[in-house]
Amino acid sequence: MTTPAETLLSIGFPEPIETDGLRSIAHLFGSSKPRCGIYILILSENRHYIGQAVDVVRRFAQHLKSYGNIQGFSFIPVSRKELNKREKELIFKAEQKSLALVNVVHVTETVGDSDLYDVVSEEELKAWVQNPYAENFNDLDTAPIKLPKSQYLRNQRNINQLRRHALHRDAVILLFLYLDSCIPYPRRTEYSFWSVSCMPSTNSGTWPRLVCVSAGVMELFCIGYYRDPKLSDGTWGFINVASDILYEKFGTESKFAEAHPEVIVRSSTYRDAGQHQVSLTCATQIELIEPLTDSAVILAAATLALRVMRKRSNIYFKFHCPQLVEEAMRYREKTEEEVNAELDEVIEGLIAKFNEKAKSPAGTERQVE
Repeated sequence: MTTPAETLLSIGFPEPIETDGLRSIAHLFGSSKPRCGIYILILSENRHYIGQAVDVVRRFAQHLKSYGNIQGFSFIPVSRKELNKREKELIFKAEQKSLALVNVVHVTETVGDSDLYDVVSEEELKAWVQNPYAENFNDLDTAPIKLPKSQYLRNQRNINQLRRHALHRDAVILLFLYLDSCIPYPRRTEYSFWSVSCMPSTNSGTWPRLVCVSAGVMELFCIGYYRDPKLSDGTWGFINVASDILYEKFGTESKFAEAHPEVIVRSSTYRDAGQHQVSLTCATQIELIEPLTDSAVILAAATLALRVMRKRSNIYFKFHCPQLVEEAMRYREKTEEEVNAELDEVIEGLIAKFNEKAKSPAGTERQVE
């Protein structure tokens, strides 16, 4: 069995130095050795931290204040311009070797305690990730959180704008599908661990958005509209998912493409999502509904959301629109048949509008099936 020290050597770190009980590592560097580079801290047998520092001696002292004691340490000198690249590479290598990291940035999953466990127990989350949609039934009776009046006032203009938009209902029901299946206990975790922005200004001049769900410091799910009047009846959107789970369920990327030929798979590089992440991009409501009702895609999206939410709290809480959440969650009061009927209306309405536009001046038609 490979020891942690052997694992460090295999990914490029020198033999670790024992630092248990030390207050400084200044004696290891003196005045001539470079202090800029990538380091790894051995916090315990199964807890490690990989980081970058311009002055690793000072950084080590800062970590001591946080961790209390550091058992071991290893260091690779790296130039300033290469720090970000090398840190990411070494974190990915460490994960591939199953080294347990307490990092948040670049890792797929972090180890240790989480603030999320204060609202949803670790046992509940283990059950949830096995069947997100079914487990979220346990959240149905959770009362909405109470937010300051200022939070509602801040979003009133945007929610009014969305309600006037022709794609308002389409956006709300799509949001419901995502929240109800891909966010763990959405009522319990709302605001502190995920948020939804309404008519955000992001890319408003090119790819304007209706709704965006975020967690940590990344976007999880987005619905937008087209500036081209000819495409005004359609939405575009993307779902960020855990690629390891997605391809485990489908087998290969090509088999996923066979199941969802209209969905474009794009690589994504969010720092909070780690190395197993892809973005599923959809050009219309129809293409977005299909993956949001596919249990394998739901599991991949839910897994990524949970990984991010376990790492850290949500930094976008100030942009959270509680009015929009209320509209989406009203679908929980409907039966499955009623929700499916509305989804059918969305699909049929879009097809009808596309077919109407496809009629040529000569009277011939190009029908959408």
